[in-house]
This record gives sequence, structure tokens and C-alpha cells, in this order.
Amino acid sequence: MRALFTMQKSTVFQIIGVVCLVCQALALEEPSKISQNIDHVQKHNLKLLTEQLNRGWRAFCDAPVDEGVMSLFQGINPSDARLHVMTITNQSVELPIKSMGQIKDFDIQADRKTLIYVNAFHTADSYFSVQEHLTLLQNSRRDLNVIVVDFAKDVAQLYYAIRHHLSVHGYFVYKILRALKDAGIPMEDVTLAGHSVGANIAALGAQLFAKENKQVVGQLIAIDPATMCRTTDILVKQSVAGRVVVLHGEGDVFGVRVPMGHIDIYPNGIGYFPRRKLQPGCESKICSHMYPFVLFMEALIEGVMIPATKCESWAKFRQGDCNFQNTINIGLVYPSNAKGLYFCLTQPNPPFTYMEHGLRYKTKRLEKSTTKKSN
Repeated sequence: MRALFTMQKSTVFQIIGVVCLVCQALALEEPSKISQNIDHVQKHNLKLLTEQLNRGWRAFCDAPVDEGVMSLFQGINPSDARLHVMTITNQSVELPIKSMGQIKDFDIQADRKTLIYVNAFHTADSYFSVQEHLTLLQNSRRDLNVIVVDFAKDVAQLYYAIRHHLSVHGYFVYKILRALKDAGIPMEDVTLAGHSVGANIAALGAQLFAKENKQVVGQLIAIDPATMCRTTDILVKQSVAGRVVVLHGEGDVFGVRVPMGHIDIYPNGIGYFPRRKLQPGCESKICSHMYPFVLFMEALIEGVMIPATKCESWAKFRQGDCNFQNTINIGLVYPSNAKGLYFCLTQPNPPFTYMEHGLRYKTKRLEKSTTKKSN
């Protein structure tokens, strides 16, 4: 029995020795292979996210990515967000989000209106390049204090923004508002704007500010607010700002379809009905989701007038059965009495508006009576 135990013990030690030798060999041979494998998995993660994003938020949120590997790479932490502000010499400066308290040291003036644009969407389509449009916005609108908050410089950062960082990003926006208030910027002169996920982050920041300061910001412009991974994360509502304007775009797998603001604008009626056709010139739903962002940028950067008129429904708008005297233009300024549903027609390409062709909305003419007057 003792001899058997000794033999078994010896066998165990031999096995352990072999395992240790294998481990040592792997330790010597595998570092480069492990690194290559991690890079390969990350490349697959990014490819998968890009593919699933084209299918809508549900597919994107449920994408079977390896978050363990994604966490090994830079750029996905909340602290990786960036601020873009202007200097007095007309230079755009990129700052880490932790520098939000320093924005008052840049070209921020209390006698200007202030626009805080919250970006939390990314597309590889160069035509819709968010960052390029925002750079043009900052450089062209020197009559405004323009601050850009970027939470999605790539698809990985967008994934973490919508899946994990919504609350902390909303808190960052709140802190920026606090810094501006402390710098003497009137909150009634502040417009928060955001597209897609950014619309909900902006709404959360405005909500936190209202709760803590018993004061609301002047305006929120929500551009095709995202349906998000969870419906509880759809945060755009009328109570978060003095005026909430929603510019709809897709209304199915990307953008919220139902009216949410004091003013809801439906370009070309897309999004007013579920699964309706795409926006002009678009061949995909993600294009329709980006379309209102480009309309908004065209209005702000180029000063293009894109009129929308109040109407009870898209069907009545098509029939001309509206009060075409109640008309607004997409942009930053809206009449104080504007409220309800607004519709407009636009073109596939810049400048998008039909006004360049002299088109004007007209009320449907009343049918003339065929009854002859008696002599």
C-alpha cells in the first residue's frame, strides 16, 4: 500500500512538472501571439459593431462583442470624452472633459447666445462626417459661444456611451452648464443640442441642472433622439428646458417617432408614420437618421432657410389643408408662440430647401361655388 502511494505521488509530481514546463514554454512563446490574438478580436469587435449599427439600436446594443478585450484599449472610458472650444484668435482647441471648469478662460462672452452641442453618434460615411460639420459650425458662427462635447469619436466609444456611460455623460453636461452659469452666462440664452444618443445625454444634463438649480436652460434641440438600448433611457421631454424642439428623421429602428417636444418637426413626413419610406436621397435607415442633423447644420452654417409649417397631420399637409401662416424655420430661433406638429418638404442635396426655387407653401384654395347668381 505504501509503495502504491509512493508511486502515485511520484506520478503526480511528474505531471505537475510537465505542466510547469508547458507553462514556461507558453510564457516564452506566446506574448506576441496573445497580442496578435487580442488585436484580432478587437478588429472583429469593431467590424461587428459597425455592421450591427446599420441595423439599428437593438442590433447594436445586443452585438456579441468581447467587452473584456475592448476594455484593454484606450478611448472607451468616460474620461476619454473631449471638449472643443474656441480661442479669441479663432482657433478651435480640444480639451479633455476634465477641463470643463476651464472653458470660461476661452472665448466665451456673456453678451452672446450659447450653443452646447452634444455629439454621441458616429458613422463612417464621410458625407455625414459629424466632426467635420461641427468644426465648420465653430468656425462659421463666431456670433455664438459654441462648445462641442464629443462622446463618440469612433464606434467603440459610441457603444460604451449608449450601453454604459449615459448617466456619467449626462452629469458631465450638467457640470458644463454649472461652469457656464458660474462664468455669468445667462441660462435662458443657452441652447443644448444633440443628435441621436447625444439628444438624450443633453436632455439628462438639462434635467440634472434643473433639479439642482431650480432653473431650466433656455432651449433643447433634440435631433432624431435615439430609441436607445432601453426605453427608460429616452430622456427628451418638455420639462427639461424652456423650449424643447424635436427634429425627427427616421422614426423606426433609430429615432423616436412620437412627438416629444413643444415643437416637433417632421421633414418630408418621415418618422411620422412607422416604417415609412426613407428621407430624400437616402438608401438606408441610418442615412435617414443622419438626415435631420445635416439639415440643422445647413441651417446654422450656411444660413439656409428651411421652412416648416404647422399642420394637424402629414396627410393634411400633403392636401394643403393647413394654416400656412404659422411657419417656422429650422435652426436656433423659434417664435415664442410656436407649438405642436410641423412638417416640411426638402431636397436630397444641399441646400435642401425648396425656397431656392421660389417654392412657397400655400393654403388649398376653396372650391368656387357653381351656383349662378339670379338676375
